[in-house]
Amino acid sequence: MKSVRHNSFSHKKEAGYFTIEAAFLLPFIMMIIVFMIFLSFYCYDRCILEQCAYAAALRGSSNRFTSNEEAYEEAQKAAESLVSEKLFAVNELETVVQVSGVSVTVTYECGVNMPIGNLLEGVIGDDILTLEVSKKVLRNKPVAVLRQL
Repeated sequence: MKSVRHNSFSHKKEAGYFTIEAAFLLPFIMMIIVFMIFLSFYCYDRCILEQCAYAAALRGSSNRFTSNEEAYEEAQKAAESLVSEKLFAVNELETVVQVSGVSVTVTYECGVNMPIGNLLEGVIGDDILTLEVSKKVLRNKPVAVLRQL
């Protein structure tokens, strides 16, 4: 008869080896998963900021505004209301609206919340965790467009 005990002993060795391996790999895998989640938050916030900046600039570029001040007020109001309660991983959001006789520009500037962000700022630099999105739209002049046709 063969001893069953010998096979049982080698199985226990392998199970212990697997546990040690998992103990080393699990923190690394969890860190990658958390980083990917925050990277997806960053991509989502960037898309929302670009869309809202363009929509706000477009609202301010309408031909119904006779002065730059009216266009500025409409673009500023739209820029603030479009992003409210839509962003996940940004802080200190600043909105800059510039209106000229030819165009309307809306710019969002903010910081990005990331795990181990303070460590990255110290190693790489301060600019890595900032986000700036700017969109420019020409002011509509329907009479000039029709004359060009």
